[in-house]
Amino acid sequence: MTSLKQQLLDVKGGRNFRELGGYQTVSGKKIKMHKLIRSGHLADLLKEDQEYLRHYGLKYDIDLRTSFERNKQPDRKIAGVEYFADPVFDEDLTNSTMSISDMARESQDPGWGYQRMLWAYKNMATGKNANKAYQHLFEVLLANEKDGESVLFHCTAGKDRTGFGAILILTALGVPMKTIEKDYLFTNEVIKDFVSQLLAKEKAAGADDSLLATFRDLQTVQPDYFKYLLNVINRDYGSINAYLHQQIGLSNADLLDLRTIYLEK
Repeated sequence: MTSLKQQLLDVKGGRNFRELGGYQTVSGKKIKMHKLIRSGHLADLLKEDQEYLRHYGLKYDIDLRTSFERNKQPDRKIAGVEYFADPVFDEDLTNSTMSISDMARESQDPGWGYQRMLWAYKNMATGKNANKAYQHLFEVLLANEKDGESVLFHCTAGKDRTGFGAILILTALGVPMKTIEKDYLFTNEVIKDFVSQLLAKEKAAGADDSLLATFRDLQTVQPDYFKYLLNVINRDYGSINAYLHQQIGLSNADLLDLRTIYLEK
């Protein structure tokens, strides 16, 4: 399998930009390069980043954020790239834009952030907004037939809403769940320095351990979140493959088409 560090794209003005190409399926095939990108928001892209992504083959930008997040940090527009706003939530349940001071006003419970994330993950799997957003993501994926042209899907931090999108896509392509979980958890390594700097800044400003723990729960991914998400799906739909059929609306023919488009021959 391609090294996880090799998945990272050379984007300076953004976080968590990762190529999904190179992952191997249970059948032994690999996902094509320059076809699937997961990332954080595109609001801070430098001109050189925009050119880099354009030359990389970026064709579609799927923005999974709320209207509040999009208005606060609008994506940089890249020439030739088609943009879609597909909000997973009608409000930011993962609190990716929440400051430490906002958290302090919200709750003093040290477990608040963790429980909030579980609530958000349940909503991602079962909410109507989320269902509609991921359905459209797959519609774009099925239309992206030309080799060398990429679909980029993202939220604010590129970890939860984007992470679930990646879980669904990699499952549809036949990637083993162990590999999918590694891709999901790799976010923590990618954003480790960013989160550490924020925690150090807030600690210096007087945030206590309880507040810092809440911040860490909201700003990272955890094996518990991944397991909880799959447990919700298995409980409510039977399996993640059944979920792809029932909630995303993929037929067996669609799955075959996806594998034709995204897997190497």
